[in-house]
Amino acid sequence: MKIDPILTAHPVTGAVRHITADLLGATYLAPRMPAFDLTVALQQGPSPWRDSFTAAPVETAMAIERGIVALARATKTLSPEAIEMRDLPDGRARRHLSALGDLWRQMGDAMPDDLGVLAHMLCSEPDQAVEALPVLDPTACAFSDPAEVALIERLVAHHGSAPPEARAAWQSSRVSPHANATGALGHLQANLTSNSAPVDPDSSLAVFGLRDPIEEVSFAAARTRQLLDSRVISAPQEVGLLIPDDAIYLEQLAQSFDALGLPLAGLPVEPASRDHVGELLTAALAILRGPAPRTALASLFTSPLAPWSADQGALLARETMENGRSRSAKSLEGISAELVDTLRPVATTARMMARLQAIAATLPDLQAKRDFRSRVALIGASQNDEAPDWTSALRKAAARPNASSGSDRFVEGVSLFTESALPWRPVRQLIVLGMAGRAWPRPAPANPLFTDSEIAQIKEHTGLTMRTRADVLNRRLELFRRQLCAASDGATLLVPARDAAGKPLAPATALTLIGRALRAAKPEDLVTDLRAMTLAAWPVAHRLTVRLPGGGAPEVPDTGILRIGTDLLRIRREDDGRGRPQSPSRLETLIVSPLAWVLEELGAKDRTWAPECLDVLVLGSIVHEVLEILFPKAAPIPDMAQIEAGADAALDTAIGIHAPFLLATDWAAERASLAREVRRVALSWARFLTANGAEILDNEFQLVGDQRGLRIAGRADTLLRLADGRIVIVDHKRSASKGRRDRMEKGWDLQVALYRAMMERPEVDTELTRRVTAGVSPVTAYHLTNDGTILTGPEGAGIPGAQAVVSDIAEHALDHLDQTIAAVGAGDIMLNRSGDAKRIRKDRGITPYSLEKNSFLAAFTLSDLAEEPADDE
Repeated sequence: MKIDPILTAHPVTGAVRHITADLLGATYLAPRMPAFDLTVALQQGPSPWRDSFTAAPVETAMAIERGIVALARATKTLSPEAIEMRDLPDGRARRHLSALGDLWRQMGDAMPDDLGVLAHMLCSEPDQAVEALPVLDPTACAFSDPAEVALIERLVAHHGSAPPEARAAWQSSRVSPHANATGALGHLQANLTSNSAPVDPDSSLAVFGLRDPIEEVSFAAARTRQLLDSRVISAPQEVGLLIPDDAIYLEQLAQSFDALGLPLAGLPVEPASRDHVGELLTAALAILRGPAPRTALASLFTSPLAPWSADQGALLARETMENGRSRSAKSLEGISAELVDTLRPVATTARMMARLQAIAATLPDLQAKRDFRSRVALIGASQNDEAPDWTSALRKAAARPNASSGSDRFVEGVSLFTESALPWRPVRQLIVLGMAGRAWPRPAPANPLFTDSEIAQIKEHTGLTMRTRADVLNRRLELFRRQLCAASDGATLLVPARDAAGKPLAPATALTLIGRALRAAKPEDLVTDLRAMTLAAWPVAHRLTVRLPGGGAPEVPDTGILRIGTDLLRIRREDDGRGRPQSPSRLETLIVSPLAWVLEELGAKDRTWAPECLDVLVLGSIVHEVLEILFPKAAPIPDMAQIEAGADAALDTAIGIHAPFLLATDWAAERASLAREVRRVALSWARFLTANGAEILDNEFQLVGDQRGLRIAGRADTLLRLADGRIVIVDHKRSASKGRRDRMEKGWDLQVALYRAMMERPEVDTELTRRVTAGVSPVTAYHLTNDGTILTGPEGAGIPGAQAVVSDIAEHALDHLDQTIAAVGAGDIMLNRSGDAKRIRKDRGITPYSLEKNSFLAAFTLSDLAEEPADDE
């Protein structure tokens, strides 16, 4: 692609314009090009990309469309008849080129990327133009593709070149492609990409290392102010900023430069914006396709186009991400309720279109409503069958962020230049930001259809000139050299150590070339790290934020105990003022980390959105549900044939309840693995029940009771009565027995001990609690489904198929829980120390998830006593 844009100078006014597809179309009265759906052609005919298209139709179609564009631009006629493969050897390159040519022929006039307009112009006669378009600069460029060369030649043939005086006026205002500076900068301007002899660095070029893009922008503003205040320059317009094509820089520039009273010329008139209609439509289609992903529902709830407030939408989204559904959605009224009511999967195209129109009707913004309906109409035009073509619908609905447009250029401001274009005016001092990471130059993407060697082979045997990765990189490096030529006096290069997310960055490729040209052994040798300098030596004025004591770490008492002074057991309360019951899992968190428990009570937790995943909790819920379905209460224990016959239906029901996303075709392998697992688990459980003559008294039953004055509540999985009359409370765990046995043997198992406490000191009187009160001692057991082991406390000795731990399985856990309950009831929180996680695993056999899930705890984690310095040190 040509580096200099193709320009025309009006023969009367001298106004300079870019030759664009719109200008060519208007000048040569190009007809409206027909639409062409490449995916239909790929579905119907054979091609070397059939397997790729089956696996990823949208991505494959886009890659092939780009390939057709590249092939068209490799010709001077923009016609598939220019493809002559007679001398091209058989092989992959020939097969792919032939297939691309066939698809191009099928397209006819419906060529993408405005190539249809260019093809029309190349076939036109001079008298068909409605105005003259004399070319300002017909000079050839080494990076021009054949289509650009043909366009320039045709324009010159039709309209000639601009008058010498127009070209002279343009030359005087443009940035020269040649070196304008002296010293090291001038050497770079002339020889950045050549192998010329290196020179020594000098004051014409400064390279500073900064922390990240935000600090870069602040430094650039301060540097500009310093150049003005020291009279190195006389006006802001003598400074140019060259920034990467990254939104983070544009977002920060105006604020930083405004703060120092520096006007910026070149900012977009219309900043980049999100395509809210496309986002909403994409989320709606994902929901209607079903099963509805949580992230799609949450995205729809938080859409600014929705008929509820932003706060209400945030609540709906948060509940959906945490629970899979929103309770608050049930209380919505009016059009809000109507919108939520449409969010159900559909099976036919007619229902899909009706639901989309119903969604459009609920949008309060009239322009958004019109845009939404027009996009829905495009989707409808692509639907042929009774069942929706979801791939086509999602492709047409895809959000297309609105790029920034226009340019607010004026004489008096600091000149803003961007990575992908030549500077629009010369300056004295140039500040280049982002000299690290993927900019200067950006890596060239691999061609998905041809290797570089195949492109060279095609050029040799057909004359078609497509760009290799090396061609792209060379053009981008030459563009950067031309951008450096904008400066006549000096340049400042800024090198961020990290990106905006804190990820470390390597120096840019161009910085390596600069180091080679300036006798630097490695590019880092050129960089002056701002933070390694004394404040007095900083090259710009500065204002530093006062550092917080201890780096911002919270101040905590030396004892490691936070004394809040209020009953923390009553953070969550019932309507009558009583503290809400605690679950066994919350109390396990309490004995691991009181602070983590307090944060959980307050709801202070990470709410980062993440898609549904098949984690331990989801798998455990599915296995529990399958066991409850296959082994209902008061029913005979099923035999092997009954389990085999009912396992699939039970699994489908469980997935529908706990993980609907598993119903998608992408999860077929995981579903098959789960089907094998639930069969194995059910058969093993059935053997245990049959061996003990067990009767299932209840499943998923509620227990509410008391532990040292603290209300506790939980749901036990299964209640059994064995043939010998013993009552067994079972908790199914999708894990292996080794870790649970270790915890029980060490006396730190809490859950089943709390079940016993709830039965011995019940809040609600039931038949089970009456039996316990009358002296029946229930057995508490774990069913570890990964290896089929049944573990019980000492009271389970003698149960066939079960393994009893002879010691008290909860002795230490209950003692520690009682102490902790007393402490938090008095408002005291014992903080964790850095070695707690390791000690808890080793000494208690507990995996301390609560210490790992909340990163906020790290700020309040104390060093181990053994790590703290002695008082006399």
